[in-house]
Amino acid sequence: MDDVFQGFPWQTRQPVKENWAASLWPGQLMPSNEAWSLASRMARPLRDLPADLGLPVPPVFDRCTRILTQADEMAAVALYWQVVTRAHAISTPVAAVSLLKTAIAHNPDIAEPHLVLAQIALTQGDYDTAAAHARIGLDILSAWGTAWDKRIAWSGWVAWARVLLQAGRTRSWPENLGGMIALGMVS
Repeated sequence: MDDVFQGFPWQTRQPVKENWAASLWPGQLMPSNEAWSLASRMARPLRDLPADLGLPVPPVFDRCTRILTQADEMAAVALYWQVVTRAHAISTPVAAVSLLKTAIAHNPDIAEPHLVLAQIALTQGDYDTAAAHARIGLDILSAWGTAWDKRIAWSGWVAWARVLLQAGRTRSWPENLGGMIALGMVS
């Protein structure tokens, strides 16, 4: 029992830079392996609608001109999932960044890998890259109006994207895991 209270209340701070993987938000529950590839096939005819109908072509899937294959969707999910659940033996942020960029290459219409890239960039002090990924993620979320990673509601992802974007712009990010609790606090 003494081990539980050892050091309390003078517990050692856990720096985010070294514990970046433990701080990745929002936790576990895997995105779909097939819903978006199906949606891309269903959206394809929208690009051919007559202009006189006055119906806008959705901005997703490159304005409904690109088909997302199920293989690409599954690859994107698997790569993203390895990072957010730490299922891959990721020893450095560089490895996580590589997996996330490959996930985006497989499915460019998902916001969440950009937001994880933004968070990793913030932990490394790369504020410009963080702001760029947060902006892309926010734009994708706005285009869809729904989240790909359903562990968090769309509005939660939008709020998180805004927190990341603001942190990139103000060039500030918590230096320890305790500081993560105050993110998004109105000052």
